[in-house]
Amino acid sequence: MNILTAKTEEQYKQKSSKGGLTSILTYLFLIFIAYSEFGSYFGGYLDQQYIVDSELREDVELNLDVFVHMPCDFIHVNVRDSTFDRKIVSEELKFEDMPFFIPYDTKVNDIPEIITPEMDEILGEAIPASFREKVDMRLYYDENDPDTHHHLPEFNGCHIFGSIPVNRVRGEFQITAKGLGYRDMNAAPKEKINFAHVINEWSFGDFYPYIDNPLDATAKFDKDDPLTAFVYYLSVVPTIYQKLGAEVDTNQYSVSEYRFNSTDKTFRDTGYVPGIFFRYNFESLSIVMTDRRLSFLQFIVRLVAIMSFAVYIASWIFILTDTLLVYFMGPKWSLRYQPEVQSHGILEGKR
Repeated sequence: MNILTAKTEEQYKQKSSKGGLTSILTYLFLIFIAYSEFGSYFGGYLDQQYIVDSELREDVELNLDVFVHMPCDFIHVNVRDSTFDRKIVSEELKFEDMPFFIPYDTKVNDIPEIITPEMDEILGEAIPASFREKVDMRLYYDENDPDTHHHLPEFNGCHIFGSIPVNRVRGEFQITAKGLGYRDMNAAPKEKINFAHVINEWSFGDFYPYIDNPLDATAKFDKDDPLTAFVYYLSVVPTIYQKLGAEVDTNQYSVSEYRFNSTDKTFRDTGYVPGIFFRYNFESLSIVMTDRRLSFLQFIVRLVAIMSFAVYIASWIFILTDTLLVYFMGPKWSLRYQPEVQSHGILEGKR
């Protein structure tokens, strides 16, 4: 028999239960790492970059859907920007008289928490659409019917909606009453002026109605002062989402708001009149969010490197723990220690 290649018989081997436990824990940890890496390989990772917007864009679409607690005949809508361009958009937007109300599940006198949507959510909800045509709501009621005449709703509100192009510079969208701020032959009666409002949609770029924006489904009113000036400050950032060849070019914005009461002594010093004002500014930086995936070779190299490092660290943790236990607690606490068992020599027989 070759002594160098002879195997030790099982009855003369001494197994370590503590060492086996640490090996099992190490294997479980390696399986968890491999599972995580396979998930990142198939699911990809999000690469977010901030770049200077190199594309020259002269204008951008502004999409809005707003309820105002005033008849449409008394409302002025204008856009002014830093190029000193004043645009009367009343002919480009759609105006419908309506009974004013606040829809269910609307955030009243507050702005919802701004949450950046996930990539899959954006791609799934980026369904382009357009606003419907104007409808005369009075056609649904018969004013000449004596049985229903007294049950007709009061058309005390105005539904303003549509998409309009605005210059891609700092500007302000204004909703005011006729005769306030701008001269008009048909000035609005003071008792009819009320700038309580509901914002159903407010976005920039292509109209994607299923993508939530910070001002969507919000309402503001001041029951003590209907002549309040509501001012919104918007900072717009162009954003591009890219995944597996699909691309969505849209805009995100952050918003803050302030209100000026007509009873405030400093109201005139602000330069505002009662109304609703959206002051917007376009940032020069763009955000590009891309879903990327590792190549198979990169994935294998990364997986082997991470698992090798994990085994290396686990072995050193085992050695260090064993050394500390022996030093402070004694040899019997060693992870490698086993109780002595009675054994027989090779030539000895069992009695």
